Amino acid sequence: MPNIPISKNENLKLYDLIDDYLLVAALSTSCAPCLPAMEALDAFIQKYPYYKLIIFVVTDEQKFELAKMAFHESANLYIATEELVMEQLKIKAYPWAYGLNSKGQIITIAHAGRFEFLEQLAAPFRRFHEPIAVAD
Repeated sequence: MPNIPISKNENLKLYDLIDDYLLVAALSTSCAPCLPAMEALDAFIQKYPYYKLIIFVVTDEQKFELAKMAFHESANLYIATEELVMEQLKIKAYPWAYGLNSKGQIITIAHAGRFEFLEQLAAPFRRFHEPIAVAD
């Protein structure tokens, strides 16, 4: 995945947000399947608040403010252009998501429209959140 700029107002790039991994979802406010995807993503965020997840929302400034209301306050949302999502992230349809490793390589890909798909997307990264076994 390219190290794309993710915010107009900051010098923030995608790789700045990756430690061990990063889940990246993209949706649009003009996409009918994206409404249930917003619900699924919000449910995922609330059930698994410790997962590192960012969401690109393709929309205008006004609709972005409305879209933010659909998510828990801890959600990491970024406004995006169609060009950024389609050309840089190579996403051809919404809602879509990737799981990236620490080097920015794509490890998992999933449709982001259902909670179960998001759990599958995150499955390889579960090991970063499992408790460490202590020897007796």
